[in-house]
Amino acid sequence: MAEVTFLTELLGRSKLLAPQGGVAIFSSPEDWRGRPVQVGERVMVIADPSLIDVTIYLPPDDAVELEAGAPVNLLLHVDPLSSLEARIERSSYEATLAPDGALAYVIRAQLLPGQRLPRIGLRGTAKIYAGRVTLAYYLLRKPLAFLRRSLGI
Repeated sequence: MAEVTFLTELLGRSKLLAPQGGVAIFSSPEDWRGRPVQVGERVMVIADPSLIDVTIYLPPDDAVELEAGAPVNLLLHVDPLSSLEARIERSSYEATLAPDGALAYVIRAQLLPGQRLPRIGLRGTAKIYAGRVTLAYYLLRKPLAFLRRSLGI
């Protein structure tokens, strides 16, 4: 009887309850196979599928001055013929490592209401609209950046 009580109590401690409902997102089952979990280690994330935002990784070579509220056009890989519209909420002030290992500025955008919500975790291409620049700047921006990097200026 004591063993049953102990096992019931142990089972009760193994149940975790989330403060809100949503979808449980795991990084990869292969990452956890045969590996012990450390105390405080993140195992999964609970996401609300009705609150989807867009994360954009912008390479430093393509960085321009962006303002909050600037429009973003999102083309998902699963449906490249139709686009979703979003607005920039915030952007990082310094480049950090992106998931692919390259340096990038992280930009967060919110999807505009009245559109279908994409599934969590989809990838695609984002076109960010910034302020107007002269044609000379637009055409010479990358060659000048390459020259500056090459000369160490």
